[in-house]
Parts: sequence; C-alpha cells; structure tokens
Amino acid sequence: MQEYVVIKKGSSINHCIKIPADFLNQDLEIKIRPLKDIGKISKRLENLYGKHPGVKPFEGITDPMKWQQRMRDEWE
Repeated sequence: MQEYVVIKKGSSINHCIKIPADFLNQDLEIKIRPLKDIGKISKRLENLYGKHPGVKPFEGITDPMKWQQRMRDEWE
C-alpha cells in the first residue's frame, strides 16, 4: 500500500482539521494512505450473525415505517 507523508505546521491545517492548541506552532507529520477494503457489507453481516446466532435485532420493530422515521428524526 502506498503512503505519503507530509510535514506541515499545525496552524496551516487548523482551518480544515481541528488541531489542539499545543500543536499549532509545531511541525506535524501527516500520513495519507487509502483505507483498507473491509469487504462487502452482506458478508460482514453474515459473519456477525454467525457469531451471535440467537440475536434478532429487528424483532421488536412492529411498524418499519414509523421506526425509519424515528431513526431519521434523530439526525435532525
């Protein structure tokens, strides 16, 4: 995996990344690399359900439309 390293003063990147005040006048090492592929969500869910066979996370949802609306409302 390719990785790039950049050295910048904290104050020069504070406008886009919240930098602690102690770092503002220091040189900071910033590493940039692609995220690792974590696989398809369906495979990950299958593995998760395999690890917890008795768990039914959606069994308490009697009205999916109301449940979805409640979930969306939490983000407002």
